[in-house]
Amino acid sequence: MKLAENIQRLRKAAGWTQEQLAQKCAVSRQAVSKWEAGQSVPSLDKLRQLANSFGISVDELVQDDPEPEETPQTESPSLVELDQARQTRTRRHGWTAAAIVCLIVAVGILALQIVTYTIVRARGWEYIADWISPLLNLMMVLALTLSGSVLIRTPGWRKRGLGIALVLMAGFGWQLQQAIQQRPTTISFSADGRHQVVIKQDKTTGKTMLCRSRYGLYRREKDTFPYTVEGPMKLQWLAEDVCAITYQTLDRSVHQMIATFGDRGDPISYHNMASAIQGEWSLMETNAAGWKIVVDRTGIHLENGTLQEDYAYDDAVPFGTLALALCRDGLPQWTLALSEEGTLNEQDLFVNGSLILCPVALKPTAPLNFVRTSALPDAGLFQTPDLPEEDETPLVEAMRQTILADPTLSQPLPNGAMKLDTASTDPLWLSLLALRQRDEGYRVNGVDIRVELASVQVLAGTDADQLVEVKTNEWAVSPGNQGAGPSGEAFTMTYKLRLMRAENAVLAALMPSLEEGISGLEPVELDPEFPTEAELAHYFVSGMYDTTYMYINRRSPAQAIQILLDEAFAQKEAVLSDDGQQALLESTGDQSLWLLYDGIAEDRLHYRFWLVRCEGPDWLHCEGQWQSEGEYTISIREAEDEAQS
Repeated sequence: MKLAENIQRLRKAAGWTQEQLAQKCAVSRQAVSKWEAGQSVPSLDKLRQLANSFGISVDELVQDDPEPEETPQTESPSLVELDQARQTRTRRHGWTAAAIVCLIVAVGILALQIVTYTIVRARGWEYIADWISPLLNLMMVLALTLSGSVLIRTPGWRKRGLGIALVLMAGFGWQLQQAIQQRPTTISFSADGRHQVVIKQDKTTGKTMLCRSRYGLYRREKDTFPYTVEGPMKLQWLAEDVCAITYQTLDRSVHQMIATFGDRGDPISYHNMASAIQGEWSLMETNAAGWKIVVDRTGIHLENGTLQEDYAYDDAVPFGTLALALCRDGLPQWTLALSEEGTLNEQDLFVNGSLILCPVALKPTAPLNFVRTSALPDAGLFQTPDLPEEDETPLVEAMRQTILADPTLSQPLPNGAMKLDTASTDPLWLSLLALRQRDEGYRVNGVDIRVELASVQVLAGTDADQLVEVKTNEWAVSPGNQGAGPSGEAFTMTYKLRLMRAENAVLAALMPSLEEGISGLEPVELDPEFPTEAELAHYFVSGMYDTTYMYINRRSPAQAIQILLDEAFAQKEAVLSDDGQQALLESTGDQSLWLLYDGIAEDRLHYRFWLVRCEGPDWLHCEGQWQSEGEYTISIREAEDEAQS
């Protein structure tokens, strides 16, 4: 029966039906069916036709066990080859994962660069060191090159990408070298790591700047060294928040800049360090007996046996509220600093801490610690006379009673309250007017104040009577004396203002606490309001000085604005104010154009002036309808006469 099976197998292998095979052999389909069923056997002629149709011989057709077709045999891989293939796949997967990681790193660096140059730099901050940006660019190109060499399979694109990468790496490498050599940055951390001093140098211009840092990655220029630095600097932390920077100038004289952070008392108020340390101080160490510091109304006196050095207060240059440089002929001799464990008492006297004295020199110096040995004085050196006792009526209630009795606020106001001549209901504008009026009352302290409103949030009440929280960025700048350049402090503040509507005016007051400020009001849940234009949400209040800034070869702001008017606004018929700090350039009835003195610039080398157009006679009465039309600078020193806009 093998013949029947062979016919059926070969027909199916050829893909024919019984009808198709019957046609090829010139027989009926029933005959083919009987052949495959074994019911009949084909004749010899039909066997030849079947063999020819299948492409085989008659013997192969009728044989009992046809030899199966030989199939090529493949050799099984060895265990070594299998292990090598596994290792190859593992390496390929590892390179792919590394390429993806490099791509993620490159995207992260690119995002950081975009944020830095579009947002951070616009707010006056930059990388803490000039070499960080080219280094990040170099790392980004290297990461993209490694990623592309794995992920890009086309050889042509690989070569092009490698060529572009080499060119970019060469350019960024050159920028990195220039930043390290020509614009070095010195960074020093306090012992507890909470504060850091950042010093930026530019060897091409000779400028050296003391900077503030933020997030450990960014810096902002704070103070400019008044003299060109020659050679290395010595940084010495006298306290956790006081760092003395000693350097040598081109004429080989030794000068000092002191970086201070924080305060020993209430950060809202400004205290005089010389007044805080009045009294007698003796050395803590027993192996250096004989030293004594006496601070009285005549000055600061250092005594060591028969040796005594006397320094007038004009020779004591303050750095913030934590340090003094005692100068002789304009050159610092000693540094005085307040230790971090001390505080100011209610009389603004430094207690429970030591007074640190350190000689000024480039060589290593050891500070000396002194403790107070005399009783606390009854009155400070610069203490103001006692004020009459205040009325015990709460301020908020006194404000309400004032508005009820005098809606126009034409009579004397309660102590601590301010009248704002405005019909505006904008909390941001009202906050700006109130804080500026508050700072105007402190102009006698001889310190310039520049305030930017960061946000204003209504906490309670309505437009008629509301409590707002104001957050500010502030700069207090001292113009300097005794040969020292301008110095200052940057800080943030939070105020709570009570604003009550009167007739065409607002009664405002600073609240000491949330509990007192919210008295009689219903809390509301409103988001903080942020200024849309930061430049229009700031004000400047200059200090008052007995002399023209006590600085050699230095212009006053009044002289600087006159130079600016002559150089940039000669075609305008300017009307100067009595203090020479603002000039009316245009007045068209509904609008006015003003040039305003805006304080000492961040580089501490120029005066800054602001050109502003107002809806109304001046910016104080424009109801917040004003716009900036430019900023100008004039050099402080008389040797430089250019005006920059």
